[in-house]
Amino acid sequence: MLAQKPYFPAVPPDLAELFHDHELLLVGIADASAAPEEQTRYRDWLKKGNAGSMAYLHAHAEAKYDPARILPGCRSILVAGINYFQNRREAPSEPYGRIARYAWGRDYHKTLGKRLHRIAATLSRRYAEESFRSFTDATPLAERYYAEKAGVGFTGRNTLLISAQYGSWLLIGEILSTREFPASGSAHGHHGACPSGCRRCIDVCPTGALKGPHEIDASLCISYLTIEHKGEIPEHLRPAIGNWLFGCDLCQEVCPLNVRAQITSEDDFLSVRAGDHRLLREILSIETEEQFTRKFAGSPLMRAKRRGLLRNGCVVAGNVGAEELIPILRKRARDHDPLIQVHARWALSRLQSESVLPGNEDGVRGRGDQAAP
Repeated sequence: MLAQKPYFPAVPPDLAELFHDHELLLVGIADASAAPEEQTRYRDWLKKGNAGSMAYLHAHAEAKYDPARILPGCRSILVAGINYFQNRREAPSEPYGRIARYAWGRDYHKTLGKRLHRIAATLSRRYAEESFRSFTDATPLAERYYAEKAGVGFTGRNTLLISAQYGSWLLIGEILSTREFPASGSAHGHHGACPSGCRRCIDVCPTGALKGPHEIDASLCISYLTIEHKGEIPEHLRPAIGNWLFGCDLCQEVCPLNVRAQITSEDDFLSVRAGDHRLLREILSIETEEQFTRKFAGSPLMRAKRRGLLRNGCVVAGNVGAEELIPILRKRARDHDPLIQVHARWALSRLQSESVLPGNEDGVRGRGDQAAP
């Protein structure tokens, strides 16, 4: 299974062996010092409203760049990355919604989280006088900042972490440690760099969430709108979502550094839970939260819940010209959930008032790939 060449920049051999034994091949160590200048920039970012409705980002702001607020006495951060890239399947002929790659298989919080938890448990036994806590996208910590300090990758213009091994198709988690381990050193120069003048990620973003190099307004990001945001999607942004049902990969799909991507060997990611797309008819037919759970248990799509996924499905149906779904959209317009009602009515108004959608001037209807790159 471990076909990928390990990358452990200056990691002590015993630690490298421990991570390798748990099938984690991209690991680095950062010192856990606070970063007050980054903290100030982050507060300014929040004040501009870039966090949208993600209130937890405000609530946990003081710990973002201060690991000791999460684990008192924290001195080192062990950062691990895992590859999740796969190729897309052939698009179906029925209307469908696209799903971001990280969500195709088993929830990565479980896959990566269990391994880090076991490693932290081993370290706790090995160093009984020290404390270790593992996290997988469930901490206020500025993960990408400390991952870059650990030498695991560098932050690209699309604000994502990029490594020489996996490009930007990697998920990261960390173990906070009161024991001090030798820091790996900066990732500078080890993972390449964004090509000079390249703006592909910025230019491809349909909502304008990427304001410029390393500058993002998360409240406009399609991933935020379809996953993190729990209320109505602003009407002026709905057409820009295209056929993204859950998340978005556009800024990664155009990145020239992702030419280095290779297929993941992780069985949990290769096993189909949500898959790369879902038929809109199937999504819009989910009547209850219980049906939704039976269909998507163990998948990252659980985060959206029924109301979020059906809200998104209505928007996509309106965007791709799925006239054959008008009967089921009418049913959803009477759904018991007011949020779904609003978006179903919007889709119906769009489908019933336009004979040809922008980008579909030939009049072909019902395809889910109108917004695909």
